[in-house]
Amino acid sequence: MRVCRVDEWLRRLSQPELHVGIAPKLGVGDVLLMCAGFEDRAIEVLRRAVRSGCHGFRVLCIGYLPEIPENRGTEVASLCASAQATLESVPFDRERPAGTAERILAQVPSADRIHIDLSGMSRLLIVQLVSSIVRGGRSALCEVLYCSAFDYPPTREQVEKTLSESADLVGVTMFVSSGVFGLTIVPELSSVAMQGQPMRVIAFPSWNTTQLAAVCSEIQASYFTIVHGTPPDAQNAWRRDVIRELNRVDSLPAREEFNVSTLDYRETLNLILDVYAEHGQREKLVISPTGSKMQSLAIGIACGFLRDLQVVYPTPRSFAPPKDYTRGVGDVYRLPLGRFTLPAELTC
Repeated sequence: MRVCRVDEWLRRLSQPELHVGIAPKLGVGDVLLMCAGFEDRAIEVLRRAVRSGCHGFRVLCIGYLPEIPENRGTEVASLCASAQATLESVPFDRERPAGTAERILAQVPSADRIHIDLSGMSRLLIVQLVSSIVRGGRSALCEVLYCSAFDYPPTREQVEKTLSESADLVGVTMFVSSGVFGLTIVPELSSVAMQGQPMRVIAFPSWNTTQLAAVCSEIQASYFTIVHGTPPDAQNAWRRDVIRELNRVDSLPAREEFNVSTLDYRETLNLILDVYAEHGQREKLVISPTGSKMQSLAIGIACGFLRDLQVVYPTPRSFAPPKDYTRGVGDVYRLPLGRFTLPAELTC
């Protein structure tokens, strides 16, 4: 037996799998953290909890600034009233996100059970909340909830039509968000470790090509780990090659590329741990969470334990109209975070 490094212990941990189709169980002493977004799935977790008879719980509804009329705040209020649940609003300024997770969690007593609904949250907020839960030793009383969508735009036909009308791939109109108004670095997800060493960027290419371009421009990286998402529906497998081409991944120097699930967080978490074990002793690792929400969950868990990881987030400048986002609701997933608690002694 020997003392493990934290990343070794985390790699050997029996990581919990997602439970699907289970109605959330919320009651007195439970707090639901959620966002009342405009997508159909944004409030499905709350809706199912109320329909299953849950009542007397507390909801902290995180509102993005500036607000948009399509957000489902009115529906959230109605659902909470029908379940005799306490509703409180918490503002989130995506242009000034530093310290958001700490401010939110400060409103939740340490003895309360926390349920984090990722369905309507931004990638950066997911990383902030989950890493703060882990670092604060609150994993044992926390679970993550996530509702998938029924339909994920754009369609293949939409993409092929757009590409056929433009000879410049970089100039193609993006389908969910576009542009970047800055590279966001929050103090709580920053690290001075490995200063002066070569930098490796772990990046998740997206439809918004300016996100990866901004990271490449601002971070003078020597190496790149490119993570491509594999959708659970094989019919969407075509997206990987199109996104790869749009982001001109072939032009990146000294790169390695991997394919991981957009749903099973364990694939992303274990990849990060593998990269950390192989390169973390010689290179500064910088992660840009622009992949799926469940991939962002994995980044949040990793950052909760490995504080020498640096997170940078290329915040989009603008977004597509709500009608162009996901539609319908799919399965609801539940993930208890209790296993992600450091024991008193790490042994291998």
